[in-house]
Amino acid sequence: MTVPGTESSDGASETLTGSPQTVAVPAGRAIAVPVIVALMVIVADQVTKMVTVAWLGPDAAYHRWELAGAWLAFDYVENTGAAFGILRGRTWLLSAAALGVATWFAFAYGRSLPRSRVLQVAIGLVLGGAIGNLIDRVRLGYVVDFVAVGIWPRFNVADSAITIGLVLLFLHIALEETDGSSDA
Repeated sequence: MTVPGTESSDGASETLTGSPQTVAVPAGRAIAVPVIVALMVIVADQVTKMVTVAWLGPDAAYHRWELAGAWLAFDYVENTGAAFGILRGRTWLLSAAALGVATWFAFAYGRSLPRSRVLQVAIGLVLGGAIGNLIDRVRLGYVVDFVAVGIWPRFNVADSAITIGLVLLFLHIALEETDGSSDA
């Protein structure tokens, strides 16, 4: 099915079939959506980190501001590791891994140009988050984390974007597999 107004500049249109939620999306939009989402994540991540460093960073009198006691706070942390503090001090390895993941996602995305808006947003969230943390690792040698939930997790906007993007990606894959198996 082709949706009116989805023709490309050369007059061609893209037709999609499959689940009822699938609609035709111009190729330009298939690229624009994840790029815009990634840029929004990168800007939000870097701005919130700059504000956190100025407010609670190394030169501040206090490095923690509690919102709901010990359960929710802004807590400045210089994370030299990956998620949950693994691979602490291996900045070069984590930077290379982030660059590799971002490159793989961009390459895989470019080859298939997913038409699902959810998948486009998910890819943009993961790429934006990976690039946001990569900027910190290259610029600072660590990632600034500042959201504290309970005693353990410390994270930032980039980490949240990666997590939400991966959840959306896995849900999309699971729902597509469910739709595909019901057609057989």
